[in-house]
Amino acid sequence: MKIVISEPIYLTDEYRRRLEALGDLRAYDSVPTSDEDFVSRIKDAEIVIAGRYGFSGESIRRAPGLKMIALWQTGYDNVDLAAATARGVVVSNVHNYAFDTVAEFAFALALNLLRKVDKADLNLRRGLFDWRRYVGEELMGKTLGVIGLGSIGRRVVQIAHGFNMSVLSVTAHPDPERARALGVKFVSLDTLLAESDVVSLHVPLTPETEHMIGAAQLARMKPTAILINTARGKIVDEKALVEALREKRIAGAGLDVFETEPLPMDSPLLKLDNVVLTPHIAFLSKESIDECTRVTMENVEMFVKGRPQNVVNQAVLAKKAEEGLA
Repeated sequence: MKIVISEPIYLTDEYRRRLEALGDLRAYDSVPTSDEDFVSRIKDAEIVIAGRYGFSGESIRRAPGLKMIALWQTGYDNVDLAAATARGVVVSNVHNYAFDTVAEFAFALALNLLRKVDKADLNLRRGLFDWRRYVGEELMGKTLGVIGLGSIGRRVVQIAHGFNMSVLSVTAHPDPERARALGVKFVSLDTLLAESDVVSLHVPLTPETEHMIGAAQLARMKPTAILINTARGKIVDEKALVEALREKRIAGAGLDVFETEPLPMDSPLLKLDNVVLTPHIAFLSKESIDECTRVTMENVEMFVKGRPQNVVNQAVLAKKAEEGLA
């Protein structure tokens, strides 16, 4: 079995040995510089462990022996699932990891914005010891709007209760019993945006959620409200957000993800003083990346044993079952 790790991941000696026990392992410690570079790395592979760079349909077609894509992440919006399924390639992900880590980071961004921690640190290093510059706001007692109540969203709700926050959320099925169990109030998106002091995004990127926060939605928010995005960059219309921030129609934004990553150095976001920007690191804790690698290893090992798990393109399994019966 030819296994390729196409870009850097957290890989201890133990995990490396587990992969080497399965076959010929080749691991790259740099991000691909181009699609051609990526294809040159994976063209002979049967199993590819991949991450943020993504996996286009063209790359799949140019790897004739490819049998499995093991994603070292939860999101799979950057993988051409249709092309993978058509070729009979199993795509697995790491489901339900880092929810504590990401939830904590959402509050780190919110607290930084409200208490001006980054600005205080920067100015102190410049010799400016003037407390009057940093009058901030408390989270205590504020209203939090949580968009997306998966594992991360639910953990965000739990943390919010520790700050004595009122929590609003959006759901297609506003079950009163679920609302009581979670300690949230289900409302419409318009109501959530209009009443929340902090809006935190925790939905996957799908055709339905792409640009779900655009100019119209930002216009509904309070001028004192902040937006936190630790989900996916394309959930927010970045151009509309820049305009809202520049014109102070919302107070600020904490962004860990962007429409284009890495964030271009000419991005207007870099010139705004009411944003906190981090390079897609909300998931990044010692505990979470070890868990991510552990599950990825298990996904690969179970695939080799003929019992694939955490498969996101389930149609490929049905296809293989039909072929087995033919």
